[in-house]
Amino acid sequence: MRAHQKRRAATRAGERRIRLLRIRALLAGGLVLGTGATSTLASWNDAEYANGTFTAARFGIEGSLDGTNYSKHASTGAAALSFSPAVTGLFPGSTSYAAFAVRATTGSVAGHVQVSAGTATGGLSDLRYGVRTVSSMGQCSAAGYAGGGAVIPDGSTLGTSAAGSQTLAADRTPVYYCFALSLPVGASNGMQGLAIAQTWQLVATSG
Repeated sequence: MRAHQKRRAATRAGERRIRLLRIRALLAGGLVLGTGATSTLASWNDAEYANGTFTAARFGIEGSLDGTNYSKHASTGAAALSFSPAVTGLFPGSTSYAAFAVRATTGSVAGHVQVSAGTATGGLSDLRYGVRTVSSMGQCSAAGYAGGGAVIPDGSTLGTSAAGSQTLAADRTPVYYCFALSLPVGASNGMQGLAIAQTWQLVATSG
């Protein structure tokens, strides 16, 4: 009986330990749940805001035949280049020069401008030309042209456009173009008395 009683006492003691462990586990769980409950309290909030107003820039160009008086020239009112010597009596070996200035308009951003040639109309197909940039309107002469920056190669047909562009400053600093028209020495006799007309467009883009 004593051994049996000892076993029963040990069993009861074991059961008490298990119950005690369960109670402790439940209490621990309650503490965890209680801690979790305190974290749901509301917190204070604040914020900062920022905004802006945005305005697009303006871009435009204007041209001049004398380097002083600038204005807009549409396709229907193109500026008439003034060649010297006059191009009304061209002969083989002769070359005439004409200047045209382009600049950004007041308040415009900077950009680039490119010389684009339209299709020539007329029979004087042997006529050739070139375009260079010079330092001023007065430099559009044989000497000034010789030292200018190439825009369209000499000896080009009238329908040839520029491959590159020139920079237009936002401060309205002009770009001075010098056009050189020539009738080559080898022009055929069939060119006598013929005429041809050409319009150029100076295409500008911002940036």
